[in-house]
Amino acid sequence: MLVNVERRAEKPYKRGMSAAPVPERSTEPVVRLEGVRKSFGDNLVLDGIDLDVSAGQVLTVIGRSGSGKSTLLRCVNLLEPVDSGRVFLEGEEITRKGADRNAIRQRIGIVFQQFNLFPHLKVIDNLTLAARRVSHMPRKEANARAVELLERVGLPEKAKSYPHQLSGGQQQRVAIARALMMRPHVMLFDEVTSALDPELVGEVLIVMRDLARDGMTMLVVTHEMQFAREVGDWLVFMDGGRIVEQGKPERVLSDPKEEGTRRFLRRTLTLAHSLEELESVEELTIDEEEGGTE
Repeated sequence: MLVNVERRAEKPYKRGMSAAPVPERSTEPVVRLEGVRKSFGDNLVLDGIDLDVSAGQVLTVIGRSGSGKSTLLRCVNLLEPVDSGRVFLEGEEITRKGADRNAIRQRIGIVFQQFNLFPHLKVIDNLTLAARRVSHMPRKEANARAVELLERVGLPEKAKSYPHQLSGGQQQRVAIARALMMRPHVMLFDEVTSALDPELVGEVLIVMRDLARDGMTMLVVTHEMQFAREVGDWLVFMDGGRIVEQGKPERVLSDPKEEGTRRFLRRTLTLAHSLEELESVEELTIDEEEGGTE
């Protein structure tokens, strides 16, 4: 049975994730792209992208492989230089000549499809390494921050584990916690569930959903249409390096106006169940296990 998201919004995530009230959202753009173009050789990947993301907004980006979605995120995080156009972060043009890229990247967290954890480091050291070396955060303070974030993603007991001792979903949740260490103002997610087994997808999406409820500004490239529908505030469909259609997720997914969007959605596999169903199944399993030990 489907469970309404709004009715359950006040219930905390079973393993330490709190569902905070949704804060009032500003209309001032936190991220703005103006006429952004990017090519790799003769391949035009981004063709004049104009986009605004307001504070606390969850913008989801969908489209087939090669449509420019990942490159869009990489340009926002300055991992790829733009050929033309401008990118702004909180009113500052970050693509200008002489911009301090290292300082800018500390305000933009990014999580990739691959977990990219250091295999020889324990989970807590994966979280604290950059904070200690880049931000010169004292080890005690960094460890306390890491423990807090592991609680937030439901993995406090894994602090002393190595990545190979974790499931794929757990590793991705650690990667999210690591990206949050620097207290970013914006989080970018690039197909973060694509490398996961289907049964592990839900636990990662729930963490992302609760980040959204806490007011984090997020740009999410995803194929998980149910996540886009339930969590996203605005949905963009990209094709051929352009934004072909955009709007409220429910409208775009239920009644797309463009033929390209309709074709893509017809061919796309969607989650069979809502995030709330996934959470309900997990909570039921935990409750049964607890009941069995009494």
